[in-house]
Amino acid sequence: MTRAAAEPECEVWLRANVRPAAVLAAVALVAGTALAVLAALPSAPPVARLCAGVASVAAALPLVALAAAAARPRLVRRGRVLRVRLAPLLAHDVPLDVVECFFLGSQRLPGGGDRDDLPTHRVGTIVMRIAERAAAWQARPTFPAWGTWAEGAVVFDGRWCEPLSADLVRRLTARLVDAQRRAGEAP
Repeated sequence: MTRAAAEPECEVWLRANVRPAAVLAAVALVAGTALAVLAALPSAPPVARLCAGVASVAAALPLVALAAAAARPRLVRRGRVLRVRLAPLLAHDVPLDVVECFFLGSQRLPGGGDRDDLPTHRVGTIVMRIAERAAAWQARPTFPAWGTWAEGAVVFDGRWCEPLSADLVRRLTARLVDAQRRAGEAP
C-alpha cells in the first residue's frame, strides 16, 4: 500500500485570514530588524550588542510562530473527521457524524460598550453546531481571539478566517452533507 493511499483525503473547508498573520510577521520583522541594527552598532559595548542580538531573536521567534499558526486553515476535512483549529498549537478532530450544521452569527466585540446592538460593535461569526448526543464534543479549549467552543457551538471569529458570507455557509453545508453521505456509504 502506498503512503498516499494510506492517508485520508484532505480538504480545506474554512481558510484562515492571512492579514492578521501578515501583520504579526511584519511586527516581528520590524522588531527583529531594529534590535539587530542596535546589535550591529560599532559604538555599542559588546555586552549590549550581544543582548540586543539575543533579544531580536527572542522577540521575533514567538511572533513568527504565532503568524505561521494563524495562517493555517481553521477547518479541514480529513477522511471521516473535521479538524478544527481554534488555537495556535491545538487542533481537534471531530467525527463528521456529530456535526449537525453551519450558520452565520455574530458576537459582541470585546470593549464594545453598552451598544452591542450596533453592527459596529459586533463581529461576524460562523457557528458549527455539534449534536447534543455527542456529550464528549460539547466544549474544547480555544484561543478566544480565534473563536470559542462551548455548549456544542463551535464559533469561528470572522476576523481570523476567510470572509464570511451566506454563500460560504451554503458551501460548508453542502460539503458537510456530501461528506456525511459518503462516510455512510463507505465500508
